[in-house]
Parts: sequence; C-alpha cells; structure tokens
Amino acid sequence: MAPKTTLKKAERPAPLRTQMDVCLGKAEKPLGRLIFIKDGPREFSQFAYSEDWLADNQFFDVSPDLSRQSGYQLRKPLTKNDTCFFLALADTEPDAWGRRVIARAHAKARAKDSALAALTEADYVAGVDDISRVGALRLRDENGHYLRSVGQGERPAPPFLELEKILLASRALEDNKETAEDLTYLQGKATSLGGMRPKCTILDSDGALSLGKFPSVSDERSVTRGEVLALKLAQLVRALTVRKQGSSWFKTSPLP
Repeated sequence: MAPKTTLKKAERPAPLRTQMDVCLGKAEKPLGRLIFIKDGPREFSQFAYSEDWLADNQFFDVSPDLSRQSGYQLRKPLTKNDTCFFLALADTEPDAWGRRVIARAHAKARAKDSALAALTEADYVAGVDDISRVGALRLRDENGHYLRSVGQGERPAPPFLELEKILLASRALEDNKETAEDLTYLQGKATSLGGMRPKCTILDSDGALSLGKFPSVSDERSVTRGEVLALKLAQLVRALTVRKQGSSWFKTSPLP
C-alpha cells in the first residue's frame, strides 16, 4: 500500500506593521503614535495618545472618534469602501487624483522590480508632502523624518512659473502617456488635495501655498472657467447672517 502524501499548508506571512508618530503643526508637538497593520487582506490601524499630550492643559481630541484615554484604540473599516484610519487622519489621505498619481508611479516601479510589494493604505497616507498635507497633523516615520519632506536645498512646492510644466505632466497622466519623470515630478505636488480632477499645490508670486486646478481631458465644458466665474461672483456678493428675536435669516448685499 502506497504511503499517504500530505500537503503542507503555505505559511501565512507575518502581519506588516508601519509605525508613525503624529505631531501638531510647526511646533512639532507630539500627540501620539499611529500603527498601521496589514494582516493578509485585512488592513486596520491603532492609535495611542502620548502621556504628555493627555496631561496637557491644551489637550483636545485628535479626531472625534479618538477619546481621551491611555492605550491603543482600534480602527477597522466598517465597510469595503471605509477608511482604516481614524477620521482626522483619513482626511489627510490623498483622494482619487492623488491616489492615481501614487498608484501609477508604483506600477511603473513594480514593472522594473517584481519583488516590490503591493501598495497599502499606509503608502497612500505617507505619499503626501508634509508642507501641503491637509490640516495641522503631521506624520513622522520611525527615524524621525516627516512624510514626505523635501531634501536639503529643495523647494517644498513648485513656484508659479512651473504651472505649465505641472499641467503638461498631469495631461500626460490623463492620456496614459506619462513618463517616469512626469510621475516623479507629480508625486507630492499633486497628491495632497482632494477630488478626482487634476490639480496641484504651488507657491504663488508672494510665496504663499496655493491651489492649481487644471482642465481635464474628459471635460465637455470649461469647468475651470466656471470656477473662476463663481469666485468672481463671490467677490461681488457677501452673505450676512442676522439673528433677530431668536430667529435667523439671511441677507445678501454687494461689497462696498
């Protein structure tokens, strides 16, 4: 009688853990520690306030779903399309256009290096430039480097003069004709702002961080001109809220 053969079960890979410190604004005040975990197909995160922040008389909840308590609090996606990060941290993630830039750059890199791991939600949240990340929360890796921060002597955001260059790189991405150089240029600059339409962060002529919005190849009308018109109309009209005898009503009047 032939001996029975047994099939060995494939070993399950160890969970992937990514640790980041969460800090506040230019003061770089440590608020707590974020840990992202990928265990097979499941992705979730944990956050713990720092003891110093819990004792601070200026304490506030980092996110409405993070209560004031010691120890790690768990965040799991409630649905397939839900985020694995606590809400205030999820707000700093790139939206559709930013994710498209990051995913396309990763796909090109993976085509050259098949050993490169697939993207995780931690890669997306880390793929936003520190200077243009939405809100005052900043993420720092285990080595103390802010994500993503520019190198010594590099500009944190492109100047207004490079607007056309960014437009051409964005158009190439929409047309599926982008080069590796286009994607390298767009990463960070075009990943921090929400929405599906092509856009970027730039420095205006006064050095202030500004928003550059571009036409899309799929536009059937001039959406960007419509937005400019809306801004100009807003300059001509202002909304005043007047509270009288316990009731509120709205009045509009031209600016002086």
